[in-house]
Amino acid sequence: MRLLPFAAGLLGVQEVAGWGFMGHKTVALLASRHLLPETATFVRRFLYRDQSIMDAAVWADRYAHVPFGRYSKGWHYIDARDEPPVWCGIRYKRDCGDDAGDGGCIVSALVNMTARLQDESLPWPQRAQALRFVLHFLGDIHQPLHTEHLARGGNGVHVLFHARETNLHSLWDGAMLERIWGRGADRNVALLTTALDGRLSDGGMYALDRPRWRACLDVTSVQECAVIWASDANKYVCSYVLASPVEGKELGGPYADGAVPIIERMVAAAGYRLAGWLNTIVTGRDGLDEVPSTYTAYSGEGGDALYGVVEGRDAEDVVIDKAIEEYERVYGVEYGCHDHDHGSWEGIKVQH
Repeated sequence: MRLLPFAAGLLGVQEVAGWGFMGHKTVALLASRHLLPETATFVRRFLYRDQSIMDAAVWADRYAHVPFGRYSKGWHYIDARDEPPVWCGIRYKRDCGDDAGDGGCIVSALVNMTARLQDESLPWPQRAQALRFVLHFLGDIHQPLHTEHLARGGNGVHVLFHARETNLHSLWDGAMLERIWGRGADRNVALLTTALDGRLSDGGMYALDRPRWRACLDVTSVQECAVIWASDANKYVCSYVLASPVEGKELGGPYADGAVPIIERMVAAAGYRLAGWLNTIVTGRDGLDEVPSTYTAYSGEGGDALYGVVEGRDAEDVVIDKAIEEYERVYGVEYGCHDHDHGSWEGIKVQH
């Protein structure tokens, strides 16, 4: 079942954890609230019974850190070789993997995985894996520092956050959002999702953004749309993320106060676009102006998330799951454990 690594060997140094579990789960749960019924049925078919759409959305980060999944690390970002804060911008051929544009990046990964998800000739396990990648990459591409080359996407920018030493990328991945909304437990995810969904409603804070966020949801033009999404995120690198010097500074005050609304907006955009993207794959229309499916009432931890219907796991996924569990058991604390009660981790902080 292992996907052909079109970026095999490309192991640039970059953060992989994306939005962290909190952000990725919120993107997926928000998307689930805007899926057409046909799309919800489709998604259920490619999730295991004990797997929620939120769990599926964080799988790609976990997979990237076990030995046989490391080929996929370069798929989580695109390295804009720009000069913030002077100018920012994505150029696909320049920034996707190598100067010739032949390597892998999040844009080419989305092209590949969207095609694989639609390919009815592929066996179920490969399409299910493609879905997990799509759920994840729609989140990653909206994180501003997943679209930036400078200082390894901010990993090389050392800062303080409430007197604790960290790096800029980690702040944008999750620390600032979690400071407000809590860790990535399902209940916190549901609270954030409900807040963002309210802002997407008519008259809400993001209502005027909806036409722009759904302007490119053409699954026959994946590269073009993905570059637009990455460019939307990359603009914030110049306008805010690196607009002024931050190296060595305490960012737990006004900087974080201004950053959190940007993070929330981009998570909302990612969830809204993910719903439209999946709807278009399944039905040929984005469905975002239609009545959403009924996954809206929170009824316990994870209770409003889509869950799969397939009973048994594919043999290779069983091997993958065991490898991930062992890796987390051995390296969870050393590599930045965010949930000390459960011993889990949210991705290695720097990709090697």
